[in-house]
Amino acid sequence: MSDIRDLPVMTKADAEAIGFAGFNDVPHKVIDLPDGDFTISAKTSDGRRVTFSFQPHSPDGTARFVDIQFHDRGTTIPSANGDPMPTFNAFAITGGGRHIVDTRALTENIKPSILVMLMETVEEERARAAVLRT
Repeated sequence: MSDIRDLPVMTKADAEAIGFAGFNDVPHKVIDLPDGDFTISAKTSDGRRVTFSFQPHSPDGTARFVDIQFHDRGTTIPSANGDPMPTFNAFAITGGGRHIVDTRALTENIKPSILVMLMETVEEERARAAVLRT
């Protein structure tokens, strides 16, 4: 297995000082992800589980997107191959705190089962768009 650099829980300021991003002024658990596929599984004290599956575009590359799943809402929908996938609610926030995506009003059969966050820079996005235009 790849080496995983596991660092102690630290302050936001300490995390930022060693090159990690900070979010809210609360304790931070920082992890250097290895290249290739890698999943972080977390559980709250009351048993609510969430997974973050980091995926590269090539087998041993660095992560370029992360699939996020919440496993304990209590509902499922069929995956592409028919297996049950957990559903959950999510929303996205933009400038001024405005919610631009909100799944809470969706019917159960179309609630998300995976939230995919792309980890590309604006330069990579522009380059991809330029290739698609040609």
